Amino acid sequence: MAAQTTVHIVPHTHWDREWYEPFQRFRLRLVDLVDRVLDLAEADEGFAFTFDGQTAAVEDYLEVRPEAEERLRRLTERGQLALGPWRILNDEFLVSGETIVRNLESGWRRAEALGGAMPVGYLPDQFGHVAQLPQVLRRAGLASAVLWRGVPAAIDRHAFTWEAPDGSHVRAEYLPAGYVNAVPLLALPERLAERLALFERLMGEFYGEDEPLGMYGSDHSEPLPELVAVVEELNRSQDRYRMRVETLAAYVAGQAGAHDGELPRWRGELRSGARANLLMGVTSARVEVKAACTRAERVLERYAEPLQALWGRSWPDRFLELAWGRVIESSGHDSVTGCGADAVAAQVLVRLGEAEQLGGALRDRAAAAVARGAPAGSAVVLNPTPARRSGLVELDLPVPASWEAVALELPDGRHLPTQESWDAAASQPARESAVLLAERLPGHLIPEMLWRRLHGRELLGAVVNGFRIQPGAPGLPRLTIQVGDHPDPAALDVDELRREVQDAVDAAPGRAWWFQVEGAPRRRLLADVPVPPLGWTTVRPSAPTPDGAGALEPISPVGATGQRLEGAGALQPISNGLVTVEAAGDGTLRILAAGRQLSGVGRLVDGGDAGDLYNYAPPSGSDELVAEPAEVGLRLLDAGPLRARLEVARQYRWPRGLAADDLSRAPERLPVATTTMVELRAGEPFVRLSVAVENRCRDHRLRLHVPLARGSDRSAAEGQFAVVERGREAEGGHGEVPLPTFPARGFVAAGGVALLLDQVTEYELLDGELAVTVLRAVGQISRNANPWRTEPAGPELPTPGAQCLGRRELRLAVMPHAGAWHQAGVLEAMERYQHDLVTAPGRGAPTAGLGEATGVEVAGDGVVLSSLRRRDEWFELRVVGEHPAETVATITGPFTAARRADLLGRPGEDLPLSGGRALRLPLRPWEIATVQLRPEG
Repeated sequence: MAAQTTVHIVPHTHWDREWYEPFQRFRLRLVDLVDRVLDLAEADEGFAFTFDGQTAAVEDYLEVRPEAEERLRRLTERGQLALGPWRILNDEFLVSGETIVRNLESGWRRAEALGGAMPVGYLPDQFGHVAQLPQVLRRAGLASAVLWRGVPAAIDRHAFTWEAPDGSHVRAEYLPAGYVNAVPLLALPERLAERLALFERLMGEFYGEDEPLGMYGSDHSEPLPELVAVVEELNRSQDRYRMRVETLAAYVAGQAGAHDGELPRWRGELRSGARANLLMGVTSARVEVKAACTRAERVLERYAEPLQALWGRSWPDRFLELAWGRVIESSGHDSVTGCGADAVAAQVLVRLGEAEQLGGALRDRAAAAVARGAPAGSAVVLNPTPARRSGLVELDLPVPASWEAVALELPDGRHLPTQESWDAAASQPARESAVLLAERLPGHLIPEMLWRRLHGRELLGAVVNGFRIQPGAPGLPRLTIQVGDHPDPAALDVDELRREVQDAVDAAPGRAWWFQVEGAPRRRLLADVPVPPLGWTTVRPSAPTPDGAGALEPISPVGATGQRLEGAGALQPISNGLVTVEAAGDGTLRILAAGRQLSGVGRLVDGGDAGDLYNYAPPSGSDELVAEPAEVGLRLLDAGPLRARLEVARQYRWPRGLAADDLSRAPERLPVATTTMVELRAGEPFVRLSVAVENRCRDHRLRLHVPLARGSDRSAAEGQFAVVERGREAEGGHGEVPLPTFPARGFVAAGGVALLLDQVTEYELLDGELAVTVLRAVGQISRNANPWRTEPAGPELPTPGAQCLGRRELRLAVMPHAGAWHQAGVLEAMERYQHDLVTAPGRGAPTAGLGEATGVEVAGDGVVLSSLRRRDEWFELRVVGEHPAETVATITGPFTAARRADLLGRPGEDLPLSGGRALRLPLRPWEIATVQLRPEG
């Protein structure tokens, strides 16, 4: 007689917060489901339910049913409900590592408040898993994970040890048939014993003699109301099987330590399609969503939080909580991926836009707080990087018209050279006239006009600082209002201005007047400004001294010998001494740097796409690739010495879409305009590219190609606390073509070339070149007949918004380099490329001195700053050793004590300081470290 087998049944629902329908429509169903779950749990203590590993399902419910919070808490404390640990089930590859941490932090905090967080990293439906997730879980105090997609064929057990690049590991429970494997068991309760036998055979390949896990639930599903009664009847009626209804937390707790020494091991990311579709095409679906997410994350992580922590007047915790909430809600695996309805994508963009607005406003408020002490007419420049650096800024400053050239004075008395911004359309410098408004008015309208246009001291967006009345001027009587960008003098009697104007008009009845608003002449100036780490400095315009005393020359100045011209043809090269760029007649670039020469950089290749939002697929009959432009125009916009810009305008003729049978591209062609802006800055070892496309065509994929300096079959891609090495092949087997198209967030490097990225971007390593996706235009959530996927990934619903019609833009930089990426300064270049300096106009007294201050400095080979914020009365700093060798992070700044913390912010051991202000923090390769620093005072 066979031994008795216990099957662990975990009732749950997989709750896609938004997908083929928008959030609020799904929430109606959610409220019904949770109502019934709570009723079932209260009616029978044998009932248990797992809320999909995300608190969003209960938080969204409690917004509608706030009176149910105590019921939910009571059932959670009793162990019948499992909540968290995540706020939402996000897509790990399309967000930053910091967003993953904040997601876990938010979910854990809310679940604890509702009765307790499930200590399991439940990841049921993400489209693969990032390499560092085991370390993230471990550093939050979680020792286990449960997951499905991405597990490679090499894992042949239901449990394995999953290691992060730093060696951290968790016990991972693999769901061999996904999170729905027990749904067929209870579809016909009267045949449950028979189906259990089949279930045991199907699961036996992975479970062997272990007790199998049955995940009873699917997308937006409700449990059988009589579930407990059915299970009890089965257990009474026979002895071969026992079913145990429990939460996922209870099951995982029972597995802890089982066979740990015998488990297979896997190190790094999980991106295999061996047994489940990976759906890798979501990286390039709706590229504008990826760009919006990266912008929101960056302004929060690297601008709003650190600048407010160091220079803000008070910590804006509630505003930051709101902003991060918008980002986390948008990071869902059916949200940031773009694989849902058009209405969902529109809502995601709104939320991400709100997060970016909040982050940008907090950044600007911190800069304005510093600028209050800077003299009027100057500018403060803030540095988001935790190391001293210089960076190009563009400043709008008052400059006397008589000055032929302008320098910028630094606090130490030295002077920086400037480059005046050029208005290419007008073929002249981008100067602002001193006369903002001039018009002839009947005299009786002058006082009325002042009442209407003058609001306090504000006029035309400027501050009124004085006025002149010239009733006896030659010609017409004249009223001149003098304005500036700050109050000077501090007080001005506007009522006295109005009275004097009225008296002057009354004294000359019936006459017309000349009304003029006059400001100081202004210029837009470029300067490469040095700034202390996470600190700020002040600059103000000055006339260069005749003898050049104290003048600083730009590092690696930019020069170009070509003339400003339009039309096809090549221009002379532009160079900054580190990089030389030359445009060819076909619009591609030749780049020389670090002893490397790349030819054909920026080639655009457009092909058909008969796939969907989940998977790219070329037309199954024949594809047509278009790589040659019909027209090319080149224009040199700036020629140095701080910045040179070249505009490459290329016109293409692309097929309108797919043919009627979807087997090939349509014969009709449409003209499509593309513009590539090429920018070279002084001191930078890379070339900045911005590719804009006015897309008019459907069902196609456009990629930008960059040749390698040498052959390579391996790429290195930065993202989510690590740099991951990948080959030119991907593992498949389940039913989709395993494309080696991968996501990268910070950079991708191969064959002596690094592409520095401005957003999460899809790339592929080809034979001798890298291809990055500019856009992928498709019109359905899922195609039932996708040529490169055998089963649907969702409903076949139209998504015209995913055709990406209109303007789309991709920014990146090309950096040829010698040696490996970690030896060539690629991380430092990525930091410089992604994090521009911040400026704000001085708002203090004109006589105030020029100041400068240092924030927190972080030094160390391969040490990357992830976040700096306030937590209670401490700074909380997170750094990562993104380096294949051990390193040391040296942290200096205005703090008097230090201690470790985990990823949830719980304090740990005290750390010694050296010299009273420096913390030396040894880091293992790829280690994530969080420390808390007590500020001075």
